[in-house]
Amino acid sequence: MDLFKVNYDEREKIWSGSKIVPLHNIEHHSPGRILFSQMKMRPSKVIQIDDFDGKTLTNQEMLNFSIRIARHLKKMGMGHDDIVGMAAQNTTYLAPAVLGCFLNCTPFHAIHPNFKEAAAKHCFGITKPSIIFCDGTNYEVIKNATIHFKPAIYTLSDHIEGVPSVLDLLEPTEMELFFQPEPLTLGADQTVAILCSSGTTGLPKAVTLSARTIVLETFLLNGESVYYSPSCLDWVSGLISLVMNIYSSCTRIISRKTFTSEYFMELMEKYGITCAMLSPMHISALTLSPQCTTEKMSTLQCVTSGGAGISAQTLTKFQSIVPKCMICFGYGCTEFGGIASNIGLGRANSVGKVLFNVKLRIVDDDGKNLGPHKVGEVVVQAPFKWGGYYSNPMETQRVLDSKGWYYTGDLGYMDEEHFLYIVDRKKDILKYRSLHFWPGEIENVVLELKEVVDCCVVGIFDERFGDLAGALVVKRKDAAITAQQIVNYVKERLVEPEKQLHNGVYFIQELPRNNNGKVLRPEAKEIFRNLMQTSSIDYVLL
Repeated sequence: MDLFKVNYDEREKIWSGSKIVPLHNIEHHSPGRILFSQMKMRPSKVIQIDDFDGKTLTNQEMLNFSIRIARHLKKMGMGHDDIVGMAAQNTTYLAPAVLGCFLNCTPFHAIHPNFKEAAAKHCFGITKPSIIFCDGTNYEVIKNATIHFKPAIYTLSDHIEGVPSVLDLLEPTEMELFFQPEPLTLGADQTVAILCSSGTTGLPKAVTLSARTIVLETFLLNGESVYYSPSCLDWVSGLISLVMNIYSSCTRIISRKTFTSEYFMELMEKYGITCAMLSPMHISALTLSPQCTTEKMSTLQCVTSGGAGISAQTLTKFQSIVPKCMICFGYGCTEFGGIASNIGLGRANSVGKVLFNVKLRIVDDDGKNLGPHKVGEVVVQAPFKWGGYYSNPMETQRVLDSKGWYYTGDLGYMDEEHFLYIVDRKKDILKYRSLHFWPGEIENVVLELKEVVDCCVVGIFDERFGDLAGALVVKRKDAAITAQQIVNYVKERLVEPEKQLHNGVYFIQELPRNNNGKVLRPEAKEIFRNLMQTSSIDYVLL
């Protein structure tokens, strides 16, 4: 079966991916049950290596630790309607803690381990976990953030004297030999995980994920794969990485070290990584690194990416470094999961074709379906029910209609061969002299310049003209390009008056991003405003 075959209903203007039947009957088997069975098949296989401290775990060791944690949760009286909090780096005992929740069918709520107290207080204030797993390094932050409901807190790493740690839960018992995972109480739509929305324009929301969405058959990994992803658990790519690792029995390399191109090259040489899930920022950094060579990357067979835009130029450059590696760029969101995927560089500016079991529409502001090459909001539907935002029915109703169509907030269009193109976020649309334009289109043009590493275009309101575009640009080290050259290049590539950099260009060291790499446009806009007040620049209003 062609997994990327797309059917287009010309009358209804709906694109549909192939229909496939999952290998596992999730109606009767929880994610914990499925992963439990997979791990039993290859007990001695090493499935996790922590590069930071050298600790390894086999399937059996991982399973033993997970069972002990699950038994502890059950002993505490925790079930499907309780919450376990997670705020930890990728260290040895994080995966057993997650799997322990799956085995007991107790949902966990993951937040980023680098959250400050206010953000942690907001996020955990939504779900109020009864128990939280964190690291010793952020223990005080989590303790202070949750003081109003006082959960039990255990450290997973960097343990502190007098503070409970996960090691207290890992004493073996004879009964674990007879352990069986808890069944789903509410069926396949039961919530088993909660992640945070990106929070790029406001406070994060708590996104519920059902049992049906957690265990996906992986076509990219097998027991011989060596896999690496720097994503933390709070990001959907981090959760997917962990689940795919256990499901496939591949060897996953984890580390609490921050990703750099130099460190990735060390991991490549040390472990012979065959598959990696990297953000667009990571791929861009690798293309700029002199250490990133075809020879050093020779074991790499597959790279998946997503979560933000990436220029065709960067993808092409990366492919030239790894000519035998399959590059898979995906599009999706935490709320819905995968929506589209693009294999290879045939259409490097596209996010690919609609995935199997997904339906997609492009709609205008009146909700009318649009055909090919018409820009509108991307709206998607899956054959499962999304549980919505935890304890936030108003926001859920805003993005999910009565027929199960999810409104992504992204603007895009389909071409005549059923490839999807994302233009920008709907809320980021700008207007110049009553003409709409999207900052992403200008950003893509600026990123064509080899001297440019990163770019964010913002609109500053002017009473006479409306939104005037300006760009924050990160130059490549030692690049000699000027602001005027960038303004001129945009003018050459985009003839429309609304798409010009009327407010010019300012160079900065780095763009403001959240912990998961997404550009924080409100903060970028504030930086631009401040630079306008403190710096002089010449520009011409068209």
